[in-house]
Amino acid sequence: PPSRRQGAELEARWGGFKAAYAYTDAKFLEGTLQGSPFAIGTNIPIGGNTVPLVPRHKLNLAAAWDIAPRTRLSGAFTALSEQVLDNDEPNTLGHRIPAYYVVDVKLAQTYRWGRLAATLNNLLNEKYYDYAVRSAFTPDRYSVYPLPERSFGFIAELRL
Repeated sequence: PPSRRQGAELEARWGGFKAAYAYTDAKFLEGTLQGSPFAIGTNIPIGGNTVPLVPRHKLNLAAAWDIAPRTRLSGAFTALSEQVLDNDEPNTLGHRIPAYYVVDVKLAQTYRWGRLAATLNNLLNEKYYDYAVRSAFTPDRYSVYPLPERSFGFIAELRL
């Protein structure tokens, strides 16, 4: 069905700092969800409803410091507002993907031959998910797909 996404994006940079914010109002303009006799319903009007999986608010803050020659420490904070579950076009489930935030950090060292870096993602060990889908058969059921809790990574980059 026809939909409209409108909003605003703001971005600012200053030295090693960056901030970005997005506001999005995503709505179905008109239409009905056809469904099937074996699904939750048929011909459900969705005009004016929120489009699934579109956060209304998104904030990114990032900073990078050159703590020594060729050594950079960087960090990022990302926050998203709640979202309607995938395939809940009628917006009737009553459950949403909760708002969440994550903090990631990286330490990188550059060499003539390449770069080595260590990452720490989800520093605060948040339990969150950014995708969930409602059951096509049971109105009050849904499945969520959690994202990793705190994780470490190592990057080795070779330049030829």
